[in-house]
Amino acid sequence: MKTLSLGSTPSVNTFSFKSMFALLGQFIGATAASIVSLMIAGALLPMPQSILEQTPEAGMMSLPAAMLFNGAVNAVLLLWVARRSSLKGFALAGQLFLVSFLAQTFQTQVETAYFLPAFPLLHGNFEVYRLILRGAITSAIFVLLVTLMTGGFSRKPRAAAKFTVHAQQFVRVSARLAAAYFVLYLLFGYYVAWQSQELRVFYGGPAELNSFANQTMAALMSKPELPVFQYFRGVLWIICLIPLFKSFTGGRVELTALSALALALLPTAQLAFPNPLMPAEVSLYHFWEVSISTGIFGALCAWFVPAKVAVN
Repeated sequence: MKTLSLGSTPSVNTFSFKSMFALLGQFIGATAASIVSLMIAGALLPMPQSILEQTPEAGMMSLPAAMLFNGAVNAVLLLWVARRSSLKGFALAGQLFLVSFLAQTFQTQVETAYFLPAFPLLHGNFEVYRLILRGAITSAIFVLLVTLMTGGFSRKPRAAAKFTVHAQQFVRVSARLAAAYFVLYLLFGYYVAWQSQELRVFYGGPAELNSFANQTMAALMSKPELPVFQYFRGVLWIICLIPLFKSFTGGRVELTALSALALALLPTAQLAFPNPLMPAEVSLYHFWEVSISTGIFGALCAWFVPAKVAVN
């Protein structure tokens, strides 16, 4: 009969410890890579001095804390996507870039451009376009490093994807989910963000809190195209997640959790930085508003849009 001495360690535990330390190393490396990527993009495409002079010493967080928070968020989410992807090489890097850039930069700056009158520092220049380009550079550098760290360029085989997205199902479900996004936008915009007096005044609203119905009517009267704009932003949020859906190798519950966290934190993590465009309180209320509403929306998308791959 084979015995196990007290001094020996089962191989499964050894493997678990090795995996744990490897994952920890990847997290630390990816956090550093995110910070370095942001700094390189800033050096290649610096912000104008007129805007830098208006940057406060602290926003939601101090600059060092914001760098670590943003780096950690990007590290966790992009590592999660990469480790659960069926793709390899530049296909994997491309998938990571689409998730990172679309959710973190493109969607947020599209809304910045829509509400441009609230941001005087962006008037009469091309800084919105530069913000988008700066974000693209950051994402491009970062995803290449994450792909390298997770062995994406190796020849080792990867697990097959368990989900796909059918065109007809995408059109049918997206039409409904985009409408749900607009409802979430209105609800959390009012019951979270609009509760801040400083935020209301910042966007030219009343100092005194009005009712949900009155505020909604006022918003629609001033911007009658708002439902259409936000409806199509809802469709774009779904498109942000399609690269994740089509190559995910885990289960539905894990996919739902990852999608929720991706849409909750990728668009909001940079609000932690000292921000010359808006006061810290406005950033804080936007953080909670967007992270909760788009997090819920991301979970709904993962539950209803992707279909399981048929097993032969």
